[in-house]
Amino acid sequence: MPDRLCLQGILYVLHQDIAWQLLPLELGFGSGQRCWRRLDRWQKAGVFKGLHRLLLANKAP
Repeated sequence: MPDRLCLQGILYVLHQDIAWQLLPLELGFGSGQRCWRRLDRWQKAGVFKGLHRLLLANKAP
């Protein structure tokens, strides 16, 4: 599953405030379990900390 689709699935779950297992497969983001595992791996790798720093550094005045 491409990273972009997993990220879209993660954002969908967070935005809709639903359980991971309720992520609809027909949306094409993969299973909720797959998206959760990718999120967990990215968190452990520091991806979101780096993204947060990048966004703060590029914040408009």
